[in-house]
Amino acid sequence: MSAILIDGKEIFYEALGAGPSLVMIHGSFSTHHLWDKQHPLAKHSQLVLLDLPGHGASDYLDGEITVQRFAKILARFIEKLQLQKVVPVGHSLGGAIALQLALDYPILLGGLVLVGSGAKLGVLPATLDGLRTDFSTGVDLVISQMGFATEADPQQVTLVKEEAKRCNPKIGYNDFFACSQFDIRDRIQEIQVPTLVIVGGQDQLTPVKWSNWLAANIEKSELEIIPQAGHYVMIEQPAQVNQAIAAFISKI
Repeated sequence: MSAILIDGKEIFYEALGAGPSLVMIHGSFSTHHLWDKQHPLAKHSQLVLLDLPGHGASDYLDGEITVQRFAKILARFIEKLQLQKVVPVGHSLGGAIALQLALDYPILLGGLVLVGSGAKLGVLPATLDGLRTDFSTGVDLVISQMGFATEADPQQVTLVKEEAKRCNPKIGYNDFFACSQFDIRDRIQEIQVPTLVIVGGQDQLTPVKWSNWLAANIEKSELEIIPQAGHYVMIEQPAQVNQAIAAFISKI
């Protein structure tokens, strides 16, 4: 992996392939490995897969963690790498960061891909309490009970849980708290870049109705609902996700 300094903090990333730049933004208590099954997209695009601050190999951030702050760091990241007209591909919290990036730094973007996300990311108080008081049990609740479709491979579920539990508990809680504070519904119609919205048909964490709302309120958008998949649709049904993203990139 490579690293760049932003405000004195190292941000680690991996770059694969060549072509249109897709900046892959993982979600809460995850790392760039969330996108391992999307590597085939590097046949026709440049994939830039980063660890958000405090995740994976990247340095922690001091102070308050918000979606807006993550988006500002992502903008600096894109500028430092001199990427042109990038397409952020964001999952869950990563989708919120991508939306904020589209609102605050539209000149940097050529498109937008939102995977299992929403313009408002409501988080149940019980979920926040569980992550704060017993992080491991909270992760089990979020991923095992709500993260995957009923037909999901148990080994995949276990791998995602194991990676999540390697996250610093404070960081994992802060991720979900940042989600709970995110709401850009009143600004959604400002987004003018072409947008692809992807959601698993069995997603319980960011339900289909949230993606329907995004697609209905972003002018240049299209919606892909993938059956037999939950919140981790890119892991559960990678071929369908990759096909949808590749077709979208070829059009824009």
